[in-house]
Amino acid sequence: MKRIFYFNITYGCNSNCIFCYSHNTWHNAQPHNEMTVEQFFEYLDDKELSAKDRVIVNGGEPLMHTEIGKILGGLLPYGCEVLIYTNGRMITNYDLSCLNENFRFIIPIHGYEEIHDSITRVKGSYQETIAGLKYLVEQTNCPVDVKLILNNRMIEEDPSGDRTLQAFEREILFDHAIHLTKMADTIVSAQNGCKTISNDDASRFMKIFFDYFSQRNVKIKIFDSCIKSMEWMRSCELERDREALIVYFKDRNQYRIMDLTRNRMDCMADCPFADRCMSAVDEYKALEFFENRLYENLE
Repeated sequence: MKRIFYFNITYGCNSNCIFCYSHNTWHNAQPHNEMTVEQFFEYLDDKELSAKDRVIVNGGEPLMHTEIGKILGGLLPYGCEVLIYTNGRMITNYDLSCLNENFRFIIPIHGYEEIHDSITRVKGSYQETIAGLKYLVEQTNCPVDVKLILNNRMIEEDPSGDRTLQAFEREILFDHAIHLTKMADTIVSAQNGCKTISNDDASRFMKIFFDYFSQRNVKIKIFDSCIKSMEWMRSCELERDREALIVYFKDRNQYRIMDLTRNRMDCMADCPFADRCMSAVDEYKALEFFENRLYENLE
């Protein structure tokens, strides 16, 4: 059984993304509703955390936690895999050189600079994220992933994807995997009148970016998006992940075991790709492509 411990350690954030996944977050660049370091490690010790487990550190913006250094440094002796979901804007404020290859950073990019800043609603956020990626790749041993989130602004202003790909060529650094997904409908996106992209647009853009990164032999993780434009996947053998999975969620005030059952969408009824349609949000699975092999894997 693979165990994942998912933490929202703070609900403060220094961005104000138009489709934020966390409607409990305060977007005033101040820590909010933090877990204490003691709560964090008492919970893991009670669960007898081992090197075989995965710990996810999220928020809000986790690097806003007032004792983030103690949390990350305190995880080192356990030898487990640690994923840090961060917008990357504060990375250069910290010395992360003590972290090792067990610590993987996953950082979202919403398109080229103007689109990215319009999605986060913070001017200059893109350049801060770029600086964070550069620091991680060049000055730490931590694997670095970029999560490219397809959105309507990208489709409207970069319909060929060329400007976004030029940004990758020029300045978006990572050294482990590219995550391809699309903006999700959330409580916050509904409040802002921002709808996710259609399956047709998602599929078309997915193919543009998949082709680009696969030609460069980059590990690709696809989830919560439409792949129907990639006809070859119908006949490609999919290597299934057979290991049972359990995900524990914890923040300051609650904990629970997450329900990994995904609601079946109407479009899946007659779709030939339905068995390859995965959601990291609901099922905690991703479709992974690397070295001409297709896997079912974790994000």
